[in-house]
Amino acid sequence: MTTHAHALAERYIASWNETDTLRRRSLIEDVYNEHARYTDPMVDAKGWEAIDATVSAVQNMFPGHRFTLAGDVDAHHDTLRFQWHLAAPGADEPLVIGFDVAAMEGGRIGQVFGFLDKVPHVI
Repeated sequence: MTTHAHALAERYIASWNETDTLRRRSLIEDVYNEHARYTDPMVDAKGWEAIDATVSAVQNMFPGHRFTLAGDVDAHHDTLRFQWHLAAPGADEPLVIGFDVAAMEGGRIGQVFGFLDKVPHVI
């Protein structure tokens, strides 16, 4: 489970970094179930289209920034959790720090509960 959870979290992060629209959509469809739900304090996205639009909006808000996993992926049963950072290339500190909990269904993500631990004041 832990190896699969880590690989799924890595693909999840890759989907947030992918700027090519076709490759990003392919990653989203690989990572999430068709009717998956992504929620954080700023958005409630349901389904591939809405999740893709959310990722695109974040990329437009933070052009050139990259998401990275920040530490280990913890998992049990069908649930995984992990922290992530969003930073500009070469930055000493991340601009945004978040923590996600994902519920898996059939090996893919069915629901993400996102928390923002550090956000810039302009958001």
